[in-house]
Amino acid sequence: MKKALYSYWLKIIAIVLFIASITLGALVAADGTIKYDNEGTEQIYQISEDFYNSPQFVRMLNLPEEIVYNSVMDYYVVGKDDALTKDQAIAYRIRKYFNANALSAKINYYVKWNNTVITNCDVESPQELLQGEYYSFIQRGRNGSIEHRSTHRRTATWIDGLLQHDSSTPIIIACNISPEIIDEYESLWEKQKGYIMQIFIYTPICIVFALIVLIYLICVCGTNKDGERKNTWLENIWSEVHLIAIAGAVFGAYIVCITIINECYTTGQSNYDYLYWITGATFAVAAAIILTSLLSLVRRIKTKNLLKTSVLPVLLKYVLRWFISVIKWIYHIIEGIAVFLLGLKPKKTVHMFVGIFVAYTALICIAAVNSLVSLTWFIVGIAVFVFAIITIITRAKDLDEIKKGIDEVQNGNLTYKIPELKCVDTKELAVNFNNISTGLDESLAAQVKAERLKSELITNVSHDLKTPITSIINYGELLLKVEGLPEEARDYAAVISNKGNRLKTLTQDLFDISKVHSGNDEVNLEKLDVALLVEQALAEHDNEIQKSELTFCTNTQKELFVMADGKKMSRVLSNLISNALKYSMKNTRVFVTASQKNDNVEIEIKNISAYPLDFDVNEITQRFVRGDESRSTEGHGLGLAIAKSYTEVCNGTFEIVTDGDMFKAILVFEKCD
Repeated sequence: MKKALYSYWLKIIAIVLFIASITLGALVAADGTIKYDNEGTEQIYQISEDFYNSPQFVRMLNLPEEIVYNSVMDYYVVGKDDALTKDQAIAYRIRKYFNANALSAKINYYVKWNNTVITNCDVESPQELLQGEYYSFIQRGRNGSIEHRSTHRRTATWIDGLLQHDSSTPIIIACNISPEIIDEYESLWEKQKGYIMQIFIYTPICIVFALIVLIYLICVCGTNKDGERKNTWLENIWSEVHLIAIAGAVFGAYIVCITIINECYTTGQSNYDYLYWITGATFAVAAAIILTSLLSLVRRIKTKNLLKTSVLPVLLKYVLRWFISVIKWIYHIIEGIAVFLLGLKPKKTVHMFVGIFVAYTALICIAAVNSLVSLTWFIVGIAVFVFAIITIITRAKDLDEIKKGIDEVQNGNLTYKIPELKCVDTKELAVNFNNISTGLDESLAAQVKAERLKSELITNVSHDLKTPITSIINYGELLLKVEGLPEEARDYAAVISNKGNRLKTLTQDLFDISKVHSGNDEVNLEKLDVALLVEQALAEHDNEIQKSELTFCTNTQKELFVMADGKKMSRVLSNLISNALKYSMKNTRVFVTASQKNDNVEIEIKNISAYPLDFDVNEITQRFVRGDESRSTEGHGLGLAIAKSYTEVCNGTFEIVTDGDMFKAILVFEKCD
């Protein structure tokens, strides 16, 4: 039995079976792939999908909604048609997109934009299209509510994307797939399923059989029927050559296979029969090369000659020996230089000057040799060089002290003084530097003191004004409640009460911003939902928004969280909304958006200003600075300053951007999970 297993002819048969199995498996895979790619222009079959959930049907049912979205965006973004009305222009674009899309011919669609109907079928109402096996129906009313019915999932919300341009036009979109198209696709799906199953059933069988044969060949290779181990002439070739041959065979077979499949896909099914012979021959040759080289390596492993017949250990030995010698040579040079320089205690400046003098001396030596200068002058040059080196090294400490002083002042230590130096020039430089640092220290101290006194003054005055202002407001309200009070006096009392409330708001804002600038304000960071913050801020100003002639458009992503102080962020959004209500042009839109940008959350409020935006965006967030220089509107110039200060204490950034009459307030926070 053992002799039969190790017989020469059985090995030959196993080799032929291995090559035949690999070739047959490759031909089966190539045949199935080529037929799958060339069966129609669409790949309907998906391995993890059944026919009912075919992605092609989902795409066709979503097509009319996508075309309506692209038509509206084309109207608003690309350009409007002066000769047509809005509805006419959009309807024209919808028809154009349907005619340009080949997939639209495979569905029955009914689109109604406002009062304009676009359809390719004879139906009186869109409900008639809901009788098919696959259908989709979408309707948006004037109030923006959307109704959706479909036999498949809705993969895109195209209609929702129109809100930024059109939120009130009624839209009806209905479509279904005709039975003929369904039958055609189902037939194509079954054919393609058969091709793929052919690959996944027969190819693995061939591969498993080839692996079994390969295992047998690995076990018996290098041993004859008498149990003796013998090598062949192939073992005299370097092992790396066999590895390159295996890699080349695999890569070559892959390239040929891909080339053939692409050729068949582009030229058609009727011209590629001869390519099967090329595929079979290629994989047969590749399998023979791989098997020959692999068995040769196995025989070397069995006889423990793998490393002996490899060129890599020899190359590594010579490379390592050369590398070690180079490292030793460099080490000795660096060690000698380091011993010399460390004895003189040089610094970075010394290294630079030494390098310059070395280069200079080398040039002098070359010139001396070339011009036959006497040896005496050459020795004098060397002596001068050595003297210059020693002088530079002895003065290097002064430069290091000056550098240390500059670093200390740069890092905020204005009280640091450079010690007295030996060199006259550096000594004078050190004295001047110490005077500058002293002046900076005194100036900074005075500035800090002035800022602190200013903040304390504002805080104290704001606090002291609260009681009299409250009295003014209360007495004004009491006067309004007095019966029989003359109408003129009642008007005066109303003015007193109104101005008192405004003065109370001003003093409270002054008090709040002073607390922030003085660092006495408490900040309680917590996880906040940005969308909820925006909704609450808009709800607080709902009465003012309803009375204003402005339209607020919001677009906030869900599940956006930041770490911030809830009260302060509410105040920030309230101030920005109030700012938009005061300074926006009537009958315009105010956009409030919240979205994720990379790892940050960006909140943006933008509006069209009723006044020219001729101010400096870097100054508008300062205290008591207003964009309305005439001060014809209510406000005291603290709203944006408070918003900026509160945003920054919550670890966010606040930016004002203007573009023509467009005013944008942008808040950026780091997103938290």
